[in-house]
Amino acid sequence: MPRKILILAPHPDDEVLGCGGAACQHSAAGDRVCAVFLTSGELGLKQLSREKAWQIREAEARKAARILGLASVEFLRGPDWGLSDVIPRLAGELRPILQREGPERIYLPHPSDGHPDHQGTLALLRRSLGRSKLKPPELLAYEIWTPLLTFDHVVDITPWMQRKLKALRAHRSQLAEFNYVRAIRGLNEYRGALAAKRPFVEVFQTLVLNQRS
Repeated sequence: MPRKILILAPHPDDEVLGCGGAACQHSAAGDRVCAVFLTSGELGLKQLSREKAWQIREAEARKAARILGLASVEFLRGPDWGLSDVIPRLAGELRPILQREGPERIYLPHPSDGHPDHQGTLALLRRSLGRSKLKPPELLAYEIWTPLLTFDHVVDITPWMQRKLKALRAHRSQLAEFNYVRAIRGLNEYRGALAAKRPFVEVFQTLVLNQRS
Protein backbone atom coordinates (compact mmCIF):
# COMPACT_ATOMS: atom_id res chain seq x y z
CA MET A 1 0.00 0.00 0.00
CA PRO A 2 1.58 3.32 -1.05
CA ARG A 3 2.23 5.74 1.77
CA LYS A 4 2.07 9.52 2.02
CA ILE A 5 5.40 11.10 2.95
CA LEU A 6 6.19 14.75 3.67
CA ILE A 7 9.64 16.35 3.91
CA LEU A 8 10.00 19.61 5.84
CA ALA A 9 13.08 21.42 4.57
CA PRO A 10 14.06 24.73 6.18
CA HIS A 11 16.06 25.60 3.03
CA PRO A 12 16.43 24.28 -0.51
CA ASP A 13 19.06 21.49 -0.41
CA ASP A 14 18.15 20.32 3.11
CA GLU A 15 15.72 17.84 1.55
CA VAL A 16 18.59 16.22 -0.34
CA LEU A 17 21.27 16.43 2.34
CA GLY A 18 19.09 15.09 5.15
CA CYS A 19 16.90 12.48 3.51
CA GLY A 20 17.49 12.43 -0.23
CA GLY A 21 18.25 8.72 -0.25
CA ALA A 22 15.16 7.88 1.77
CA ALA A 23 13.10 10.07 -0.57
CA CYS A 24 14.36 8.07 -3.57
CA GLN A 25 13.52 4.83 -1.80
CA HIS A 26 10.00 6.02 -1.04
CA SER A 27 9.35 7.24 -4.57
CA ALA A 28 10.68 3.98 -6.05
CA ALA A 29 8.23 2.10 -3.81
CA GLY A 30 5.32 4.11 -5.20
CA ASP A 31 4.86 6.36 -2.17
CA ARG A 32 3.69 9.94 -2.63
CA VAL A 33 6.56 12.14 -1.45
CA CYS A 34 6.07 15.89 -1.11
CA ALA A 35 8.42 18.59 0.16
CA VAL A 36 7.65 21.88 1.87
CA PHE A 37 10.43 24.47 1.91
CA LEU A 38 9.95 26.72 4.92
CA THR A 39 12.34 29.36 3.58
CA SER A 40 13.81 29.75 0.12
CA GLY A 41 17.32 30.31 1.44
CA GLU A 42 17.85 33.84 0.16
CA LEU A 43 20.89 34.38 2.39
CA GLY A 44 22.64 31.63 0.47
CA LEU A 45 22.89 34.21 -2.33
CA LYS A 46 23.56 37.37 -0.33
CA GLN A 47 24.81 39.27 -3.36
CA LEU A 48 21.39 39.12 -5.03
CA SER A 49 18.05 40.66 -4.22
CA ARG A 50 15.73 38.51 -2.15
CA GLU A 51 13.41 37.98 -5.11
CA LYS A 52 16.21 36.96 -7.47
CA ALA A 53 17.65 34.59 -4.86
CA TRP A 54 14.21 33.04 -4.39
CA GLN A 55 13.90 32.52 -8.13
CA ILE A 56 17.25 30.74 -8.42
CA ARG A 57 16.98 28.58 -5.33
CA GLU A 58 13.38 27.54 -5.97
CA ALA A 59 14.24 26.57 -9.55
CA GLU A 60 17.10 24.44 -8.22
CA ALA A 61 14.77 22.81 -5.69
CA ARG A 62 12.28 21.93 -8.42
CA LYS A 63 15.05 20.38 -10.51
CA ALA A 64 16.28 18.36 -7.53
CA ALA A 65 12.70 17.28 -6.80
CA ARG A 66 12.34 15.80 -10.27
CA ILE A 67 15.55 13.82 -9.75
CA LEU A 68 14.37 12.52 -6.37
CA GLY A 69 10.94 11.65 -7.74
CA LEU A 70 8.97 14.02 -5.53
CA ALA A 71 5.29 14.45 -6.35
CA SER A 72 5.08 18.13 -5.40
CA VAL A 73 6.94 21.00 -3.75
CA GLU A 74 5.67 24.02 -1.82
CA PHE A 75 7.55 27.21 -0.89
CA LEU A 76 6.45 29.16 2.20
CA ARG A 77 9.19 31.81 1.84
CA GLY A 78 9.79 32.38 5.53
CA PRO A 79 12.82 34.55 6.37
CA ASP A 80 16.15 32.77 6.05
CA TRP A 81 17.80 32.56 9.51
CA GLY A 82 14.57 34.02 10.98
CA LEU A 83 12.18 31.07 10.92
CA SER A 84 11.52 31.14 14.65
CA ASP A 85 10.32 34.75 14.42
CA VAL A 86 7.39 33.85 12.14
CA ILE A 87 6.23 30.48 13.46
CA PRO A 88 2.57 31.52 13.89
CA ARG A 89 2.33 32.73 10.29
CA LEU A 90 4.13 29.79 8.75
CA ALA A 91 2.18 27.32 10.89
CA GLY A 92 -0.99 28.78 9.45
CA GLU A 93 0.35 28.27 5.93
CA LEU A 94 1.61 24.77 6.64
CA ARG A 95 -1.61 23.55 8.27
CA PRO A 96 -3.74 23.32 5.08
CA ILE A 97 -0.90 21.50 3.31
CA LEU A 98 -0.82 18.94 6.09
CA GLN A 99 -4.58 18.56 5.93
CA ARG A 100 -4.50 18.13 2.17
CA GLU A 101 -1.62 15.65 2.08
CA GLY A 102 -2.40 13.72 5.27
CA PRO A 103 1.18 12.49 5.66
CA GLU A 104 1.80 9.25 7.50
CA ARG A 105 5.49 10.08 7.94
CA ILE A 106 7.23 13.44 8.12
CA TYR A 107 10.98 13.99 7.79
CA LEU A 108 12.43 17.10 9.44
CA PRO A 109 15.75 18.31 10.90
CA HIS A 110 16.57 17.10 14.37
CA PRO A 111 15.95 19.80 17.01
CA SER A 112 19.62 20.11 17.99
CA ASP A 113 20.95 20.62 14.48
CA GLY A 114 23.30 23.59 14.35
CA HIS A 115 21.14 26.11 12.51
CA PRO A 116 18.34 28.17 14.09
CA ASP A 117 15.95 27.46 11.23
CA HIS A 118 16.54 23.72 11.63
CA GLN A 119 15.98 24.01 15.36
CA GLY A 120 12.71 25.88 14.89
CA THR A 121 11.13 23.40 12.50
CA LEU A 122 9.75 21.05 15.16
CA ALA A 123 8.06 23.93 17.00
CA LEU A 124 6.50 25.07 13.74
CA LEU A 125 5.22 21.57 12.98
CA ARG A 126 3.89 21.18 16.51
CA ARG A 127 1.92 24.39 16.17
CA SER A 128 0.59 23.38 12.76
CA LEU A 129 -0.63 20.03 14.02
CA GLY A 130 -1.92 21.38 17.32
CA ARG A 131 -5.32 22.35 15.89
CA SER A 132 -5.45 19.59 13.33
CA LYS A 133 -7.67 16.52 13.39
CA LEU A 134 -5.05 14.51 11.53
CA LYS A 135 -3.80 11.26 12.94
CA PRO A 136 -0.37 12.06 14.43
CA PRO A 137 2.25 11.18 11.81
CA GLU A 138 5.48 9.33 12.41
CA LEU A 139 8.32 11.84 12.74
CA LEU A 140 11.84 11.02 11.62
CA ALA A 141 14.55 13.61 12.26
CA TYR A 142 17.48 13.91 9.89
CA GLU A 143 20.98 15.32 10.33
CA ILE A 144 22.72 18.05 8.34
CA TRP A 145 24.96 20.49 10.19
CA THR A 146 25.21 18.50 13.42
CA PRO A 147 25.39 14.69 13.32
CA LEU A 148 22.85 12.90 15.47
CA LEU A 149 24.15 11.67 18.81
CA THR A 150 21.57 8.89 18.88
CA PHE A 151 19.44 7.37 16.14
CA ASP A 152 16.98 4.50 15.86
CA HIS A 153 16.15 4.32 12.17
CA VAL A 154 18.68 3.32 9.51
CA VAL A 155 18.10 3.41 5.76
CA ASP A 156 20.49 1.74 3.35
CA ILE A 157 20.69 4.29 0.53
CA THR A 158 23.43 2.53 -1.42
CA PRO A 159 21.15 1.95 -4.46
CA TRP A 160 20.18 5.63 -4.43
CA MET A 161 23.43 7.38 -3.55
CA GLN A 162 24.30 8.47 -7.07
CA ARG A 163 20.80 9.86 -7.58
CA LYS A 164 21.06 11.69 -4.27
CA LEU A 165 24.34 13.28 -5.34
CA LYS A 166 22.85 14.20 -8.72
CA ALA A 167 19.96 15.93 -6.92
CA LEU A 168 22.42 17.74 -4.67
CA ARG A 169 24.34 18.99 -7.70
CA ALA A 170 21.07 20.49 -8.93
CA HIS A 171 21.47 23.00 -6.07
CA ARG A 172 24.29 24.48 -8.09
CA SER A 173 24.32 27.92 -6.49
CA GLN A 174 25.27 26.45 -3.12
CA LEU A 175 28.23 24.39 -4.27
CA ALA A 176 30.61 27.21 -5.19
CA GLU A 177 31.83 27.99 -1.67
CA PHE A 178 31.39 24.63 0.05
CA ASN A 179 31.76 21.08 -1.22
CA TYR A 180 28.46 19.67 0.03
CA VAL A 181 28.82 16.69 -2.30
CA ARG A 182 32.03 15.60 -0.62
CA ALA A 183 30.65 16.33 2.84
CA ILE A 184 27.41 14.37 2.52
CA ARG A 185 29.09 11.51 0.72
CA GLY A 186 31.52 11.29 3.62
CA LEU A 187 28.77 11.43 6.25
CA ASN A 188 26.65 8.78 4.55
CA GLU A 189 29.69 6.57 3.99
CA TYR A 190 30.70 6.93 7.65
CA ARG A 191 27.18 6.06 8.78
CA GLY A 192 27.17 3.10 6.43
CA ALA A 193 30.41 1.70 7.82
CA LEU A 194 29.43 2.02 11.48
CA ALA A 195 25.65 1.71 11.51
CA ALA A 196 24.95 -0.99 8.95
CA LYS A 197 28.16 -2.25 7.31
CA ARG A 198 26.82 -0.97 4.01
CA PRO A 199 28.42 1.49 1.58
CA PHE A 200 26.01 4.39 2.24
CA VAL A 201 23.38 4.95 4.92
CA GLU A 202 21.13 7.71 6.23
CA VAL A 203 20.22 7.65 9.91
CA PHE A 204 17.22 9.19 11.65
CA GLN A 205 15.89 9.77 15.13
CA THR A 206 12.24 9.12 15.92
CA LEU A 207 10.61 12.14 17.57
CA VAL A 208 7.56 12.08 19.80
CA LEU A 209 5.20 14.95 19.11
CA ASN A 210 3.20 16.27 22.01
CA GLN A 211 0.40 18.03 20.19
CA ARG A 212 -0.93 19.66 23.35
CA SER A 213 2.30 21.48 24.17
